[in-house]
Amino acid sequence: MTKLALVTGASAGIGRETCALFARKGYRVIALSRQPSGVEFADLEMTLDLESFQKIEGLAGELETEIAAAEQVILVNNSGYGQFGALRDLSESMWQKQFCTHVFGPIKLAAVCLRLCEQHGIPLRIIAVSSVLSIAPQKMKGAYCAAKAAMNAAHDSFWFDERGSKSLESVSLVLPGPVATRFREHALAALQPLLGGASAAHREKYKAMEAALAPGARMKPFTASALDVAEKIYQAAEVGRPKPRYLVTPQTYIAAFVTRFMPHSVQRRILR
Repeated sequence: MTKLALVTGASAGIGRETCALFARKGYRVIALSRQPSGVEFADLEMTLDLESFQKIEGLAGELETEIAAAEQVILVNNSGYGQFGALRDLSESMWQKQFCTHVFGPIKLAAVCLRLCEQHGIPLRIIAVSSVLSIAPQKMKGAYCAAKAAMNAAHDSFWFDERGSKSLESVSLVLPGPVATRFREHALAALQPLLGGASAAHREKYKAMEAALAPGARMKPFTASALDVAEKIYQAAEVGRPKPRYLVTPQTYIAAFVTRFMPHSVQRRILR
């Protein structure tokens, strides 16, 4: 029997690098993504639609075969994208997709995996890839910040709900700051529908954001690689007693300090 890694958002970036790392470490890897693209490190690819509970539940049959044959299961809830823009401008569908991707779908997938692991007596660890913006909100990124903060709370609550389970070993969150992936490219694509009808009050902010997300724009200092994040994920999978939080990049350590030890009035001046 081998250990099994289930990785969402596996077609690129952190997810793809995580698949590669777990494969190198001898895991059987299942890559889950909306549009499977031939992840060469994966033993199997599955189509995952996080916006549909019915489709997530529909994966249970395939997942059960894999889980039943595993020594241990690691679920990496990594899927994500940034819906930026002023909150007053966002449509209902933008809000729904952001929360389905980061909160509703990942928790439903965690519940399905836990049920199957319990049925077969297989230990399960859940690792969710969140963001520094889940603890330190920024202007024009409110929907993403809110969804990632809800992701943190939902996964923590899942742990408290299910900690009596004989299968659930741990639930951990990995919080990176800026990472060199295609995140900005996808965020720019999600921003495009807002640019034409942006509220006048925020027009200059939209121009600045569009420039910051454009191809060739300057990377932020201390930008991590996807491998840096994957290594934290692997650490949470392998260590004897996983921590609830794993921080990546100096920005995240600074944000964690500021939000823990400084008054909110000071936080707003620092984090704006």
